[in-house]
Amino acid sequence: AVNPCCYFPCQHQGVCVRVGLEGYECDCTRTGYYGVNCTSPEFWTRLHNLLKPSPAFYHFILTHFKWFWDIVNSTFIRDTLMRLVLTVRANLIPSPPTFNSDYGYISWEAYANVSYYTRVLPPVPDDCPTPMGTKGMQQLPDPQLLAERFLLRQKFEADPRGTNMMFAFFAQHFTHQFFKTSGKMGRGFTKALGHGVDLGHLYGDNLQRQHQLRLFRDGKLKFQVVDGEVYPPTVTDAPVHMVYPAGTPREQQLATGQEVFGLLPGLCLYGTLWLREHNRVCDVLRREHPTWDDEQLFQTARLILIGE
Repeated sequence: AVNPCCYFPCQHQGVCVRVGLEGYECDCTRTGYYGVNCTSPEFWTRLHNLLKPSPAFYHFILTHFKWFWDIVNSTFIRDTLMRLVLTVRANLIPSPPTFNSDYGYISWEAYANVSYYTRVLPPVPDDCPTPMGTKGMQQLPDPQLLAERFLLRQKFEADPRGTNMMFAFFAQHFTHQFFKTSGKMGRGFTKALGHGVDLGHLYGDNLQRQHQLRLFRDGKLKFQVVDGEVYPPTVTDAPVHMVYPAGTPREQQLATGQEVFGLLPGLCLYGTLWLREHNRVCDVLRREHPTWDDEQLFQTARLILIGE
């Protein structure tokens, strides 16, 4: 018999549990819904859904009324609004997490073991007839083919929201502080270095890498000057492990806190900007606090950049 959970009967993030050979139950705890398939809204959920504006309304407000957003961004309202937005968005993610990359059911490991990547959507049970559950093809198409079919452009098309590739690169650069796949353990595992903003992708994820990147003078990080501009050092000057295409000479490999930043120009760009900013802040601190030694200058500059 087909596992009934392969049909994903539980709605609104309800957890499907197989019962017997052909039965199932939906755990609707903390979903705001009840019923066999978690489809009946509770009173407060019904009221919330009634009053909640549509996504189209949100988009219209956020992309119009420039005069209003200028006022918000130039007053104390900005900090209050950002705290509210971040809190609301964070509450959309189940906490504690329901699933992780190794377990397709509720477990203590999903809650306590931060070596795993957490899943927001439930995984497809292993015994389902197709990769999507019960629908779709027996074998999923090549991801490279999908990327080329849906994302490849032959001519420029402006993003309707006014963003560009630099936004995507910044997002990837930012999340590499806490999303870092463990190459030794596999793609489902992280290095479990923490979930906060620590600029580990600039300073390295361990003390040895940090020391290899530091100049140990005036609190600064190592750098090189090319055509009058500051860039990260090469791995010959900062002997850290970097991932580059095979055959790339060491004198052409730039050394950064994150070993894969040299593979993508956008990530290397942001790494270069933060390197310059760190050393600039060190110059300012050194002028303001001439008695501080290298260590205090470095540590204080790091705190300032984390705040930035």
